[in-house]
Amino acid sequence: MKDIKAALNGAAAFAAFAAAILWYKASTAVVRPTESVDRDGWTSAQVTVEHEETGPFDPFLTGIEQSKWNKWGALAASAAAALQGVALLLPE
Repeated sequence: MKDIKAALNGAAAFAAFAAAILWYKASTAVVRPTESVDRDGWTSAQVTVEHEETGPFDPFLTGIEQSKWNKWGALAASAAAALQGVALLLPE
């Protein structure tokens, strides 16, 4: 039983580490504005924000991209909690 508990705790630690990486990726994700010109020569209008660390970015598309990475980080964190919870419930 100790081997199973150790394996579950190891898997929980791996999932927690993955969550940390995914949440870091979410916090640093930036979507740059694109210069798209249609066939008539018109440039599309975009809302952009200029930041001293990241430069110009599209705040709406950046939010969507960060949300995608946050979803995976939360899934990894919940897997870590579930695995550790099962390990704690097992008898010695």
